[in-house]
Amino acid sequence: MIRRTEFALCPFRRDENRRTGGRARLDQESPRIGPAASAKTRPRKVVRAARGERADKLVRAAGLPALLANGRATTNIAHSEDAMKLTLSEMIVPVIAVLAHAGAAGVPDAPPDFDPRRHMRVSEVRDGMKGYGLSVFRGTKIERFEVEVVSVLRNFNPKHDVVLVRCRGANLEHTGAVAGMSGSPVFLRDDQGRERLIGAFAYGWTMMKDPVGGVQPIEYMLRLPSEPAPGTETGAQGTSRTDGTCWHLPATFARRSHRPEASPEAMADASSRRQPLREMLTPLMISGMPAGVVKEFEPMLLAGRMSPVLAGGAGGAAQGVAAGIEPGAVIAIPLVSGDGQITGIGTVTEVIGGRVLAFGHALQGEGDVLLPMGSGYVHMVAASLVNSFKVASFLELKGTLHCDQLAGVAGRIGMPPPTVPVEIRCRYEDGSSERLYRFNVAQHPRLTAVMAAMCTAAAIASARDLPVRHTLDVDLTMEFANGRTLRLRNRLTNTSPMEVAMSVAQSVQAAAENPFSRVMLRKLSGEVVVSRDVRMAEILSVGLPRARYAPGETIKAFVTYRPFQKPDGVMPIELSLPRDLPDGSYELAVMDWQNHLSDEQTSRPFRFSAHSAAEVFDVLSDFLGVRRDALYVRLMRQPDGIAVGRTAMPRLPSSRRRVLLGANMSDITLFASPVLRVVPTGYVMDGQARFTIVVDRKLQPGTQP
Repeated sequence: MIRRTEFALCPFRRDENRRTGGRARLDQESPRIGPAASAKTRPRKVVRAARGERADKLVRAAGLPALLANGRATTNIAHSEDAMKLTLSEMIVPVIAVLAHAGAAGVPDAPPDFDPRRHMRVSEVRDGMKGYGLSVFRGTKIERFEVEVVSVLRNFNPKHDVVLVRCRGANLEHTGAVAGMSGSPVFLRDDQGRERLIGAFAYGWTMMKDPVGGVQPIEYMLRLPSEPAPGTETGAQGTSRTDGTCWHLPATFARRSHRPEASPEAMADASSRRQPLREMLTPLMISGMPAGVVKEFEPMLLAGRMSPVLAGGAGGAAQGVAAGIEPGAVIAIPLVSGDGQITGIGTVTEVIGGRVLAFGHALQGEGDVLLPMGSGYVHMVAASLVNSFKVASFLELKGTLHCDQLAGVAGRIGMPPPTVPVEIRCRYEDGSSERLYRFNVAQHPRLTAVMAAMCTAAAIASARDLPVRHTLDVDLTMEFANGRTLRLRNRLTNTSPMEVAMSVAQSVQAAAENPFSRVMLRKLSGEVVVSRDVRMAEILSVGLPRARYAPGETIKAFVTYRPFQKPDGVMPIELSLPRDLPDGSYELAVMDWQNHLSDEQTSRPFRFSAHSAAEVFDVLSDFLGVRRDALYVRLMRQPDGIAVGRTAMPRLPSSRRRVLLGANMSDITLFASPVLRVVPTGYVMDGQARFTIVVDRKLQPGTQP
């Protein structure tokens, strides 16, 4: 049995409380709480009816259905001239009823900032419920479109439901779901007639005839982190691992092809007739970039669910327009700004204080990010049979996005994050053109590499298309957050800007996505010189006077080569043999840079592997340092060296080699120590010649065999 205890719900003076030994006494001078009339002057039935009405209001405010009369939670509030008193039992009973009902319904804990008066749970959604959505289809005006619930797809994503809705109005019957609507807030009317936010319009079908799409419930979006993760802004995260993890230079670095390729999943989506319901494409507004460059990168962007759209900046009617960050407004993510612009477009779902939620699906799903966000302007909606999309522009920076997860993106209004400066000068050797291009690229583990590469290609190709026959002298410097620097200095012929761009992208991506630590790019700068002279040559033959040599002797050979559209030439080359070279047969090769790189990966594979972030940069530096305008003269020995990690110990005695090889260590490699000489030629060489020579100590140096 619960003992009846009374609590006086009114303010009291602290000094009087001390005088009465802790007994709370009414402050006679304070205003009365409750109705002016006392309970004695009102019929008892009226008082109890008022109590029941107030209890029902509390229950309805909690979002619960009306309870049965015999179990109804009521409050027994007695009013008097002196106090309004509530018994303990009358306080506990409604609380127990509310908790019991919530537990029976299986309702999870409310996410942060969830307001039941404004927000709706997916468990409250029923087929046929109607409401409206908000988005911008022209300018900055937020327009309304009508929605009706079709169904709820349970567990569409792991432990996440999706609400299917049919839209009408705002010309959606003609355009269908529009790329750029991602994040548009959708409100549904509940049983009490209240219009509450259920979530963000986020999913759709390709080539869908009806304007039907999926809504990401707001209760999932509210669980996104409200603050950036510690250390996100440093640009160098993680520590070097010592658990035996090994990183290898990707095979794509040495491929002759330099075109980006779409992933198998993206190719399957493009060719499949049965398109799945998936997150809406993010339209990527691009201006100041050559159309050819955008076309080259399109497969890579589409694989990341971003659709490139060639569009201009915010001119004309958009000049001087102010737009805020509010539910239904445009949210713009400027990935590149400056002499070229690349901006992702979406819609704001909810703003709580300075907290911003948008998109309703992942941008890239990277988790912790630091991306600039701002307002935008919609020029028009382009209707398409495949995917309609908004044509929009970035207006003004508003803050930072710090979270990119399955349920959407989250950020805060305030200061934007730092960006990566890119400065590239493109100069024609004949003096006909010289331009300096400046960009600012957003910091992102995946997107920075792609955006920096696009800026590089745009700087080379913006002023004019490269001549059909040309030579590029590239000198670019990449500075990273850990203080390391990579230099791309080489000569390329009859290529495209993409080859230079992909060399930049691969280096930046390897630094950011190696298994040891995330090291972000801090600056990219340099110069590209274009010449109309094709400085390349083909190796026709290599003349070797004899095939037998004594240790310590110098091999002299003559390379006959054919420059592009020029007479043949002869180039003398030399290679000094070590004095301690054992007798035997050896392979001598004269080759171009690609064959040299292939032989290096075969004979000394440890040079292309890393066990720490510092070694990753060593590998990248070695790879980028291979000059194309040179000949490589190489004499292959028998395997005589041991490498522990990247530390080479050439020409070890056989006894020591056996000891190390028997140590059962995973990072020990047996390798052959080559005799190597690099001969600069000024031409990008192509071809190779290989010989077998014999080393014999009985021969006198310089004598014929």
